[in-house]
Amino acid sequence: MVSTIIGRLSQAFLLLLVMSLIGFIGIHSVGNPVFNLVNIETATPEDIRNATIALGLDQPVWHQYFLFIGNVLSGNFGTSYIYHLPAFELVISKLPATLELAIVAMSIAAPGGVLLGLLAGRRKGKPIDRAILHGSVIALSIPSFWLSMMLILVGAILTGWFPSGGRGSTAALFGAEWSFLTLDGLRKMTLPALALAIPNIALIARLTRSGTIEVETQDFTRFCQAKGLSSRRILFRHTLPNISVPIVTIIGMQFGGMLAFAVVVESIFNWPGVGKLLIDSIQLLDRPVVMATLTFISIAFVGLNALVDLFYVVLDPRTRRSA
Repeated sequence: MVSTIIGRLSQAFLLLLVMSLIGFIGIHSVGNPVFNLVNIETATPEDIRNATIALGLDQPVWHQYFLFIGNVLSGNFGTSYIYHLPAFELVISKLPATLELAIVAMSIAAPGGVLLGLLAGRRKGKPIDRAILHGSVIALSIPSFWLSMMLILVGAILTGWFPSGGRGSTAALFGAEWSFLTLDGLRKMTLPALALAIPNIALIARLTRSGTIEVETQDFTRFCQAKGLSSRRILFRHTLPNISVPIVTIIGMQFGGMLAFAVVVESIFNWPGVGKLLIDSIQLLDRPVVMATLTFISIAFVGLNALVDLFYVVLDPRTRRSA
C-alpha cells in the first residue's frame, strides 16, 4: 500500500513538472506583456527596456523557468501584472465559484447518468434503451459552446426562467463566498451547471449501461435470480458494486475536467471562476496569473486522478492484493 502511494505521488510530481514546463514555454511564446503595461504611444525604448528588466524578462527563458520553479517551491507565484495582487491568492479567490459549479454539475451528472445507465442496461434492446443511447450520442456530440448558447436561448430568452449570466448573490461560509446559499445564486448557477452536467450524464450513462449488460450475463447474477432475489436487490446490491470501479474512475476524471476545462462555459455565462480568469489573463499576457492558474489546474487534475487510483484499493480487493 505504501509503495503504491509513493509510486502514484512520484508519477504525479513528474507529470506536474512536465505540464509546468509546457505551460511556461507556451505563455512565453505568445507575446510580450511589457507592451500591455506601458503606453506605447508615449513610451521610449528606454522605458520599455527598464520595464523588461524590472519584470525579469530580459533573462533567458530557461533561467526564468528555473527561477519560477524555485519561487513555486517557496510558495511564491509572483505578482499579477494587471491586478497587482499575489497571483496564487488571486486564483484562490476565484476557486469557490468554479468549485461550487463543478460540484453542483457533478451532483446532477453522477446520479442521473448512473440511473439512466442502469435502466438502459436492464432494458437492453427496448425502446427506452435505444432512446437513452441516441440521446447520449447527441449529448456527447454537441460542442459545449453551442449547448451553452442553446441553454441561454431556451432557459433565459424564450422562457425567462433563469438569468443568462453572472454569479448572483452570495453568502459567506467557511471564510468564502458561495452562491448556492442564496436563491438568486442558485438560479444563476442552473444553466452553467446544466451545460457542464449534460455531456457527463451521457458519458456516465453509456459506461454504466455497458457494465450492467456485462454483469447481468455472469453466473453470479443468474445464481442470485435462482435464489429468488428481487431485481431491485440484484441491481443495487450486486450489479452496481461490481461496476463501481469504472464509474468512480470516470466521475473523478470528469470532475477534474470540470475544474480544469470549464473555460468555455464560464466565459459564455460570465461566471467569475478560475477558467474565466485564465482566459482573461492569457488575453492580457498576465504571465504570473496564467502560470499560477495552470499550476493549480494541474495539481487539481493530477491529484483527483491519483485519489481515484488509490480509491480502487477500497472498492476492489483484487487491486489491493495486486498492489
